[in-house]
Amino acid sequence: MATAIGIQLTKRMTYRSVGEEWSNKYWLSGTPPSTVSGWQALVDALIASEIQCYAASSEIVRAAAWDDNDPHAFVTWTRDYESESASIPGTLPEEVGMKMAGDQAGMVEWKTTRKNSRGKWVYLRKYFHNGFQAAGDADYVSATTQAAYDRLAGTLMGGLQGGVHRIRSQAQDEEIQSHLVSVYMTTRTLKKRGKKKST
Repeated sequence: MATAIGIQLTKRMTYRSVGEEWSNKYWLSGTPPSTVSGWQALVDALIASEIQCYAASSEIVRAAAWDDNDPHAFVTWTRDYESESASIPGTLPEEVGMKMAGDQAGMVEWKTTRKNSRGKWVYLRKYFHNGFQAAGDADYVSATTQAAYDRLAGTLMGGLQGGVHRIRSQAQDEEIQSHLVSVYMTTRTLKKRGKKKST
């Protein structure tokens, strides 16, 4: 369809004693890299920001990138960190006794300048597992986790690699008005749930 940058980071965590994968796919503005080393540098920059948003119990195991926003486009660049014994753990500091349940998540959103056909603002959203609950109130995301989300949101709004690659939608470049970190916990359906142990 059109030239664009798409990057997907796949993480693995343990949920109900079974390995469970979850991922985030980002679309970024700017010209796609033209070399393997260029793709690696861009993915490294994204990873450095994203791993702040989850604890070491989630590790990046694979990354894939596209230079076309066509839903059927072939992958341009890929790397299997796990097969290289080089999985990348999250760096969010541990908060003992307050970790999110496996299917719980926190949310970041970016408000665009567009409205949909019903006159509602269009938002870009990302969800993250393996953060932490607020002390004393499991309905809220901890302040430390919120701060990590806010750093990532600001970085992607400002742009990776010196402001060159800003967050956008798959369909088009976006003008972002602001970003927001939800204070509330939410749930996200996982692709493959571990079986609950019988008691």
